[in-house]
Amino acid sequence: MLSWSSTEEGNPADLSAIVDGSGDGGLQHGAALVGFAEAIAGWDDTVLAAARERLVDDAGEAFMVDAAAVAANFEMMTRVADGTGARFPAAAATARHDLDQRLGLHGFTSRR
Repeated sequence: MLSWSSTEEGNPADLSAIVDGSGDGGLQHGAALVGFAEAIAGWDDTVLAAARERLVDDAGEAFMVDAAAVAANFEMMTRVADGTGARFPAAAATARHDLDQRLGLHGFTSRR
């Protein structure tokens, strides 16, 4: 969704920032967003609180709440898909192969 929405806005995201966990991906507030996303995926509440505060300082509280809601929605969608046994269509997976390789998605257990 990020690659699509950023392209639609005329500023395609550099997804390597997501893979590396650093940089700004060429997006406004990108570095704070990457840090927030990394912290959400981790287990350290202190790191998460600091990343959340940095994002609020950088982009505002409403922006941080929206970012948290997007992250929560993706987590929910993954759990629903896994719970129902849904799988990514083979044709779509083939079309996404290059992106999956760049993001290192083939290393995840849930890559089905």
